[in-house]
Amino acid sequence: MPDVNRIDVIKTFFFFLVFITSLIKPQQRSFKDDKGIYLACEKMPEIKGGLKTIASMLKYPPKARKEKVQGMVYVQFVVDEKGKISAEKVIRSLGAGCDEEALRVVSKLKIKPGYEKGNPVKVKMTLPFRFKL
Repeated sequence: MPDVNRIDVIKTFFFFLVFITSLIKPQQRSFKDDKGIYLACEKMPEIKGGLKTIASMLKYPPKARKEKVQGMVYVQFVVDEKGKISAEKVIRSLGAGCDEEALRVVSKLKIKPGYEKGNPVKVKMTLPFRFKL
């Protein structure tokens, strides 16, 4: 009989452990780079219209289509407190006009700013662009 009681105690313990941890709201950590720009904040910037907006704006470059170039381009940029984009740069290049197209799309995006403790902040973001025929 003592084994049955021990099993019941263990089951009850795990039930309360799971129950209590489910009540605790996880907090997202905020991180800044050496220039004071957030890499992660409480509420990250949002692209107005979502990813559908990017998909509708992105055009396959004719040179890339002709040369059958496929792959990924990663563009890094900063979203300021007003949602304006600056410091755009390609951090992973594909060439054949794909880098320029990704930069063109980023420059035209409308973005809601990120927030930390209720205040708008500068946030560094990276967006991947997939070029696939």
